[in-house]
Amino acid sequence: MWNSIEKYNLSEKEIESIVDELWKEEQKTSDRKCPDCAAGVGEEHEGGCDVARCTECGGQRLQCDCELEHEEVWNGHWPGTQECHDQKLVCCWLDTKEWRWDLNELARRSFS
Repeated sequence: MWNSIEKYNLSEKEIESIVDELWKEEQKTSDRKCPDCAAGVGEEHEGGCDVARCTECGGQRLQCDCELEHEEVWNGHWPGTQECHDQKLVCCWLDTKEWRWDLNELARRSFS
């Protein structure tokens, strides 16, 4: 269970501080390989990789029906992380009280 940022009465400065801190942590591991197909940063995901996203619709490449050649390259970040950073989308998990990227809100906005 989580609370989106709207549940908190935070100033823009406080939100920016949370986003900056999460991004600093993200950058510490930005050279990691894809957790599914082990593509290195700048390398194309292997066929059958469940992390790779469709470059057309943004959905999981394994399950999309788009009729195009996929050449999605691993950038060292979980899909959506960069977009959450750019849009300042964060949430706080209730059980750990830790801030995380709000990938659910990103998906909701993308498909609205």
